[in-house]
Amino acid sequence: MANRPEFSRSPGVPLSAADLAELRQRYAMLSLPSLQQVYTDAWERCKLERNGRPPRAEQIQVLVAAWKILRKAEK
Repeated sequence: MANRPEFSRSPGVPLSAADLAELRQRYAMLSLPSLQQVYTDAWERCKLERNGRPPRAEQIQVLVAAWKILRKAEK
């Protein structure tokens, strides 16, 4: 199972281009079931909290990166 990415940055700060490239590269090497789990976990983290607070930029970037790789893998 894939681990949640760990990036050393302040909350709310988007991932850098280098961090995104590394994330995409790691996701591209995952098996389809592992990638589906990464996507599901990211999707859960991107849900609005009860107080209506939106997800952090980093969480959305992880979700989109997983979605893009998943779409390519299913073609």
